[in-house]
Amino acid sequence: MKDFILKITASKWNYYLSLATDGITALVFLGLSLYYTKDIWASLALFVVGVIFFTFLEYAVHAWLFHENHPAKVFIEGHAHHHQNPFSYDAMPFFMSAVIATLFAWIFHFFMPTADALAIVGGMTLGYFNYGIMHHIMHRTEFNSKYWRYMQEFHFVHHKKPTLNHGITTDIWDRIFGTYYQWNEDDLKGIEKLKRIKKKS
Repeated sequence: MKDFILKITASKWNYYLSLATDGITALVFLGLSLYYTKDIWASLALFVVGVIFFTFLEYAVHAWLFHENHPAKVFIEGHAHHHQNPFSYDAMPFFMSAVIATLFAWIFHFFMPTADALAIVGGMTLGYFNYGIMHHIMHRTEFNSKYWRYMQEFHFVHHKKPTLNHGITTDIWDRIFGTYYQWNEDDLKGIEKLKRIKKKS
């Protein structure tokens, strides 16, 4: 079963279908929230809160689920494949974001109005979609923006120092939890191997 799951999560079709599913799920949850809510602005605000909150989940999953030693080895092994081959198409099974989002919304609705639960979870799912797109582009683009070059180098240092710089969309949680590493020129040697840039002929 583990080998079957790893085979699916490393397939190109699952990778792109997963990105599409993440974006669609976020929009569906936002749409449902706006349909059921009595306060559209509150739902939109909670949606933004969900996007921001996901940056913490992004850090927590990457640092504590993918890089900490624990019994659920399938997560560690699946992520290790990306470190071994940065251009591989590693992603959770494409339907998992919708399943997990639905589970979170169901749990949240016991503590808040359903519309609010849908808004927050929709924002979290959009945050996950944003993470997926950014991670994809980072390995395939040459950035001109100073900020995006910084974030790209921040991530590539993680590939060389896997216990540090876990963030993709922000470095704030690494700073808070003490896993931030400020790199130098020597740390950046060889990072071109982590990028696949299409050269103009």
